[in-house]
Amino acid sequence: MNARKILKIYQLILYLCILEFFLINKSSNSLVPTINEPSQQELKSTSIQIGKTAIQLIQFGQNEEAIKLLKLAIKLNPKEKDIWISLAEAQIRSNKKYQALSSLNEAIKLKPNDKDIYFQIASIYMDLNNPKEAKIFIKKGLLVNKNDERGYFQLGNAEIMLNNYKSALVAFKKSSKINSKFWQSINNEGLVLYELDKPKEAISKFKSALEISNNAEPMLALAVALYVSNNKSLESLNLAKNALNSNPQYVSKDYQSKQLWGKKLQKSAQLLFQTTEMDKVVRNAKEKNK
Repeated sequence: MNARKILKIYQLILYLCILEFFLINKSSNSLVPTINEPSQQELKSTSIQIGKTAIQLIQFGQNEEAIKLLKLAIKLNPKEKDIWISLAEAQIRSNKKYQALSSLNEAIKLKPNDKDIYFQIASIYMDLNNPKEAKIFIKKGLLVNKNDERGYFQLGNAEIMLNNYKSALVAFKKSSKINSKFWQSINNEGLVLYELDKPKEAISKFKSALEISNNAEPMLALAVALYVSNNKSLESLNLAKNALNSNPQYVSKDYQSKQLWGKKLQKSAQLLFQTTEMDKVVRNAKEKNK
């Protein structure tokens, strides 16, 4: 069954739910006067079922339809935290980030000790280029659970955006200490160390991250740092070629910035990309990004 047919089925479910709710709550002059008022449990059960349907719509990319369903579910049962969270997810995917913030704030009212909601709000603020506000919610989340590695990772990213490199390093180290296999945090330690003019320490972190995950980011970061430190080493060129073949987006300065690469690392990357040995790979990467 294709997505279009599934969507039609879900739309029919929505219309039936609305019709059922209308009939249940019809006034005394209703054609069906014997129908009783629904119980809270019935409303809750119906809202949860609608919410499940909406989640499937989100998975098929039908975010606007999911939003309509979830708003109906909230009318039936406004005290269900998970429905507010699902609504926020659909709103984020529809690029309605401020509306998503509002939905998540409603979820917090229902469960103020859910760290993941705070971190989700912080993530939206980061996307909105507002790291100061993001830090407020990250710290609230860490108050709920001070041993959350992703919370400290997120805090470190916010500090990078604020150019607070030393504070960022502290946060990433806490994250890595909690989870020694969290390569993203280890990699970002390297990003910070490079900006703090500590290339040898940065190289060590990039190597550690790459040992855990053969990801393009630590691979390319290591290639750049080695190239500058070892004066055009063959190892750095091979790493850079493999990294760009794996993820050609890293050829773009804008993409590097989104991954929180500092100005010094970006400048070093350009030196590497301008070499004769990298010319073909760089051109192919740029072509793939068009």
